[in-house]
Amino acid sequence: MSNQINLITSPLRSKIAVVDTNLLLVYLVGRIDPQLIIKFKKTNSRYCVEDFKILDELFGNFNKFFTTPNILTEVSNLGGQLTGNDKEHFFILLAEFIQKTTEKYIHSSEISKDNLFIKYGITDRGLLELASTGHLIITDDFRLSAYCNSLGFHSINFNHLRSYVDM
Repeated sequence: MSNQINLITSPLRSKIAVVDTNLLLVYLVGRIDPQLIIKFKKTNSRYCVEDFKILDELFGNFNKFFTTPNILTEVSNLGGQLTGNDKEHFFILLAEFIQKTTEKYIHSSEISKDNLFIKYGITDRGLLELASTGHLIITDDFRLSAYCNSLGFHSINFNHLRSYVDM
């Protein structure tokens, strides 16, 4: 797995990575227990233990991460549906991630002014704004990734990573 991920990420390692909501959720849930990914209702229909392994290795290739309040709110709300010790552990891991990450606030009043807001919504419109300033977007949203790439912005579509790693 390392060789494929290294080949894909090597030209992008100097970029600041921004992780989309669902992938950050999978990563944090997997850090609690990779098996929890296939048990938790918010991750079990689209993700598996192997996805966590890919994300864990992928994230290790970047030194700096940015996020937005919108991403953090979505991740917090989704992860908050865990129960018991898993929920507590999730919020400890989320807090650790927040402390190590630069949070970029983008005024909703600014990003809601154009048609991209209507097409992509507030969180993804914020990601597009960060992409436009040279940050690398890591997402499993094909539409968002394709739009980033069409504009020459840097993005990694996690679904493509899955297929490279399966080879």
